[in-house]
Amino acid sequence: AQAIFAHEAAASSRRLHPRFAFFRIRFVMGCTQSAPASGSAGGGVQIYGVTGSQNCMGPVLLVSEKKIGSIVPTMPGPDGTLKPDFLAMNPFHAIPTMKDGSVVLAESSAILRYLARKYAPELYPEGDAKRRAYIDWAMDNFAGSLYKDCMATIYPCLGYMGPPEDRPAAGKTASDNMTEFANFFLREKFVGGDKLSIADYKIAPFLFCWLHPMVKEQSFVEAPDRVKQYVTDFMAACPASDMLKTAGGFGLKEMLDAKYGSTPELLLTIAVEAQIESTDILAAKSFKTGKVQVFGVPPSSNSLGPVLLGQDAKIAELVPTMPGEATRTPEFLAMNPFHAVPTMKDGDFCLAESGAIMRYLADQYVPELYPKDPAVRGRIDWAVDNFATGMYGDVPKTLYPCMGFAAFPDDTKEVGKALGIKMQAYADFFLKEKFVCGDKLSLADYKVAPFFYALEHPSLKAKCDLEVPARISQYNKDFMAASASSGIFTSAGGFAIKEMLDAKM
Repeated sequence: AQAIFAHEAAASSRRLHPRFAFFRIRFVMGCTQSAPASGSAGGGVQIYGVTGSQNCMGPVLLVSEKKIGSIVPTMPGPDGTLKPDFLAMNPFHAIPTMKDGSVVLAESSAILRYLARKYAPELYPEGDAKRRAYIDWAMDNFAGSLYKDCMATIYPCLGYMGPPEDRPAAGKTASDNMTEFANFFLREKFVGGDKLSIADYKIAPFLFCWLHPMVKEQSFVEAPDRVKQYVTDFMAACPASDMLKTAGGFGLKEMLDAKYGSTPELLLTIAVEAQIESTDILAAKSFKTGKVQVFGVPPSSNSLGPVLLGQDAKIAELVPTMPGEATRTPEFLAMNPFHAVPTMKDGDFCLAESGAIMRYLADQYVPELYPKDPAVRGRIDWAVDNFATGMYGDVPKTLYPCMGFAAFPDDTKEVGKALGIKMQAYADFFLKEKFVCGDKLSLADYKVAPFFYALEHPSLKAKCDLEVPARISQYNKDFMAASASSGIFTSAGGFAIKEMLDAKM
């Protein structure tokens, strides 16, 4: 499923969904001019989006709090993201989209990273590699795991989508995952330690909504006390967060109140105050040893990005680790309590999530893959996150069944055809040159290449009707020629991507 606001571009229909009708009224009445965010001094950064989108509100709150920009009310559909001037900025017609002079970016996390690098470095500290990586891990873990819980529990309450078939079960899953997230990433006051970070701006709008009584009553979500305290602390540390409550009738709380039929207080009462670490939990961990271990398996495209990057740079080795029993041992859980691959260990410092690991490795060992220039890094981040939000959701319905990791769903061929179109759109925008950032590999190439290689296998065309664009085929050839370690795509003792797909043909 695609997010209602940030990823509306992936929807098959280009017509405006009725659920956006309440925004249409505001827009046609003339509120389409750039409006300074609450407290803004009118800085030059423009965030295109709507206050009713949690994905948009992270960047909106940041530019508001730091007084560096404004929100340009823009709704998904023909009255906003499908207009020619918007498509010229973001051909994927999704919000949030950011414009800062000549720099245009999309994807919430990519925008937040750019804004911090250029305007608010304290939110993503350049001199603290471990904290930056931890912030990345939190952002990517939330986007990859809890975001679908938000869609299942918050979006139905807002009227953005229908409820899941089993709302109590969806509510319990969301509650459990939220608690697991809080137990690890909220051991300190904020994800950033004793100060806010971009990860806090990312997650706070979602956690805020989980505390509305309607979400508890109708979606059966029980937020832990730690999250209640965290939201209270975030709102105290970020005065601009009042926009989550009131935004001319279109704040998230206002919209939930309207659906609920009353204006209740958020569920912020705490039964037992959580013990919060008062010292930096990362400070004592050794790192940058030059002997990195990446735990994963060769047929996992998610694992292969960090593996290839580390092996090409001669600083990492693959530690074969099959998801399941091997990722639930006490030793593994001490590295990654979310029991997933890839997971990285560098000295005492451990990290998970493919993009977070690659950012850390590039920052510490191979900086040319992730240049310091905020605009260049922004494009790399956009390319990484666009794949994650626009195409990765189709992988479990196409690639995984072809590898024998999942059953074929009824709509496999429809998904395969749509995926081919998305790959073409990605190539048209991000692969105008040989690689994402020109004639040399970048972090983004290591992220997408393992997937693109796997998706070109003949079994995907035969079983999923996936037509891989010619530009992607050439890109695959170029990547394999540029990456000395890419032989792992074809040969890994029977467990390479090609070997696994060949066996299932």
